[in-house]
Amino acid sequence: MDPAYQIGKHAGHDPNQSYVLRGLAGASCGLGFFSLIVFWWTPFGGLLATVGLGLGLFCVFRGVRGGLRGERYALAGVAICATSLLISLSLNQALRYMMWDRLW
Repeated sequence: MDPAYQIGKHAGHDPNQSYVLRGLAGASCGLGFFSLIVFWWTPFGGLLATVGLGLGLFCVFRGVRGGLRGERYALAGVAICATSLLISLSLNQALRYMMWDRLW
């Protein structure tokens, strides 16, 4: 193994060793699950999913996996938040159209 890589890893340059970045990846999963639970609260569920999607994408682009053993929490959070955002937006628009005959 390259000694420079080992020095950089111990100096804190590996994003998977940062508690904060791993916490952001875990927060993406948590926000995604909670936004799936409260998706019918129109502004709040979508806001949770949007924030979780942003955190998850930030962690995916930084290369953070999130788990101690290499679990891909950031990628799972992105998938959960994107699904929740899609559900909340599509159901909101469909119910608005069925009730008031308007899309916007």
